[in-house]
Amino acid sequence: MHRKLIWGIIAIVFVSGLTYLAVNGSKTLATTDNGKITQADFYDEVKQSSAGRTVFAQMVVNKVLDKKYGKQVTDSAVDTQYKTLNAQYGDEKFKEYLSQNGMSVKQYKQSLRDKQVMQAAVKANYTITSDQLAQAYENYVPDTTISLITAKSEDDAQAAIDELDSGSSWDDVYNQYSQSNSSVSGTGQMAPFDSTNSSVDSEIRKAAFNQDDGAYSSTPVKGSNGTYYVVRTDKMADKPAQSKIEQKLKDKITNDFISDSNNQDKMKKIIGKLLNKANVNVKDSDLKTALSGYYTADVSK
Repeated sequence: MHRKLIWGIIAIVFVSGLTYLAVNGSKTLATTDNGKITQADFYDEVKQSSAGRTVFAQMVVNKVLDKKYGKQVTDSAVDTQYKTLNAQYGDEKFKEYLSQNGMSVKQYKQSLRDKQVMQAAVKANYTITSDQLAQAYENYVPDTTISLITAKSEDDAQAAIDELDSGSSWDDVYNQYSQSNSSVSGTGQMAPFDSTNSSVDSEIRKAAFNQDDGAYSSTPVKGSNGTYYVVRTDKMADKPAQSKIEQKLKDKITNDFISDSNNQDKMKKIIGKLLNKANVNVKDSDLKTALSGYYTADVSK
């Protein structure tokens, strides 16, 4: 899972707990020979911690951004992203991950929505230069259709490659070695995707884009989720004119900007300006400085 997504999940769980504590502060959480600890005691301690202030800041940011950019994020877009991630990691691994983090599907989808709202806000306030567009077009790889064997292990992936090398047909090898994968149809074919499509595993994209039509990976391809694949490039479309894919390129540039940890200060600068416009006023003295990172971010870094 991506680091930002993991933090979003932790934040949602934490925020839910803090909200409950604030409303039900008198309940006793523990008793000792030296007195009791109430939910209010715990809440006061947490909100003064670094983690508590960070989560509070995220709550404020989400509230501000959702008002202006929330309508740009639809339930269907969130559902599509959820299904894509679920398919990539597999039902069992995905359920296990959510369980380990104490997350429900609803909470997980909320974290996806918050991230998409954040992306919409940054996209609306990030300036893209003509040089960036030209470079993005140079690096662009057009729609590519592939077939995929989703192996149970690295050994099975290698065995599948050995079978293909010996002259066995793709269909026969697929039927023998591939596990179920909801992202493919027939004998492993995926819908066409280009280099701006971040929903397809980066290792699968890398393998597909760097071999000729009809070629398959010479060694097992290890996906970011630990699954091993054999990737065959079926067909790569002709590269369209830059003007026809300009919006795709802009989205890719912005998404790369957001994903790059070196741009955290620049993102905070953008969000800080939006917080200023929203007239945010923190009332609690313990949380007064929680948002200072957004107001003082050095955009030159």
